[in-house]
Amino acid sequence: MIVQEVVFETLHALPFVCGPIANNVYVLFDEESKDCVVIDPSFSFDRVLAKVKALGTTPREYWLTHAHWDHFVGTAYPESQALGVSAHVHPSDMILFDEGIRDMRRQIPFIVDSPRPITDLADGKMLTVGSYKFQTLFTPGHAPGHCCFYCEQAGWLFSGDLVFFHSYGRTDLTGGSQPTLMKSIRERVLTLPDDTLILPGHEDYTFVRDEKVFY
Repeated sequence: MIVQEVVFETLHALPFVCGPIANNVYVLFDEESKDCVVIDPSFSFDRVLAKVKALGTTPREYWLTHAHWDHFVGTAYPESQALGVSAHVHPSDMILFDEGIRDMRRQIPFIVDSPRPITDLADGKMLTVGSYKFQTLFTPGHAPGHCCFYCEQAGWLFSGDLVFFHSYGRTDLTGGSQPTLMKSIRERVLTLPDDTLILPGHEDYTFVRDEKVFY
C-alpha cells in the first residue's frame, strides 16, 4: 500500500518520505481545531514545516517512536529550533539520543545540537490531537524505549520501526533484542483489530490482518 495521506473525520495524517533511508514523517492535523503534532521529525524537515505553515498552524509537539537519530534529526533543523517545539520520548531511549547526537555531528555539517527531549512517554499514556486520543504503547525490541501510538477512533497505529509491511525493525543496534521485538509485535500489535491501519517509520502501510498472516 503506497504511502499517502489518510483522513478520519477531521483528523489528517500527512506523510512525508524523507532522507537517504526513506523515513516516513507524519504530520497529524485536526482541521477543526488546527491542532498539529509531528511523529518522528526526520530529514528535509524544513520542507515538512513549510507544509505545516501552509495549513495555517505550527506543530505543538513532536512524538518520537524511538531515539535513533534518523527519527529525530528534524528537531535539530534551524527552522524547528526557532519554533521551540518540545519532543517527547520514552526515558529508556535517552542512551540512543546521546549516541545519535554524536553521529549527527559527524555526518551532517550544519548540525550543532538538538534540544533534549522530554522523557515522559510511558505505556498507556494518552496523547491528543484536537479531540482525538492516541494511546502510547510501550513496544521495546528495536530500541529499548520504542513506543507506538494508537488511535482507536481512527483505527491507526503509528508503529515506528517495530513492524513494517511483512517485515520488522533490526535488532542489532544498542538495546535491541529479537525476542523482545517479536513479543512486542505479537502482544501489542497483532492483538489490535484486524482492520487497524499500520503506519510505519519506513516503507509502505499495512494492516494488522495482513501481518497476522506473515507472523
